[in-house]
Amino acid sequence: MRNTWARAWLAAIVLLVAAGAIARSRHSMLLEVEEPVMDWLLDGTDTSGWERASALSSPWLIIAGTIFLALVALFLEWKVSLAIVFTSIFATVLASVVEGIVDRPAPESGVAGSFPSTEIVQTGVFWGLVVLAMWWIGTPRLVWQIGLEVAIVIVLLVSINLVVSGENWPSDAVGSALVMAVALILAAIVFEAFAPRVPWLKKREPVEHSVAA
Repeated sequence: MRNTWARAWLAAIVLLVAAGAIARSRHSMLLEVEEPVMDWLLDGTDTSGWERASALSSPWLIIAGTIFLALVALFLEWKVSLAIVFTSIFATVLASVVEGIVDRPAPESGVAGSFPSTEIVQTGVFWGLVVLAMWWIGTPRLVWQIGLEVAIVIVLLVSINLVVSGENWPSDAVGSALVMAVALILAAIVFEAFAPRVPWLKKREPVEHSVAA
């Protein structure tokens, strides 16, 4: 499976580079598609309902949650605990670096650095780590798969909130997803390599069987 993870990671890197290049050099082309959408969203549309999604991306929630995950993992395998912290920091740094390189202005404010959205990246990576932790400790497949679906919904809600509030373009969310993939694939490699050494924890199902199912 490590070769599969490696190929997936390289594919995510290539797609991220390609998406960043398009966002930087073909910004006007993207605007032809995205500006009508943003004009419709920002022209008198009631977006107050989406603002509730901001609680799901609260910095305090993400920081406290990441620390909690790292502490729980520390009692089982320190390398996984370190991977949790590293993944969170790496994702934020990577998003910031790409933001600086692409230098794409936000829809309403015009401030550079909307691609990718650091807020979406941090939210997605945190909830992705939660799902990985659920799988790692051996929760039933149905449980962590439901957790995965919930995590996807949360990221979508946060992404939509940022788009309808005029902070990000729709394509910025795509770039954010690629940054999330790059970070979480690295975390998955570590999670898979170090099984928790606790007798009462249920043995994890092989990734191949889980994916195939």
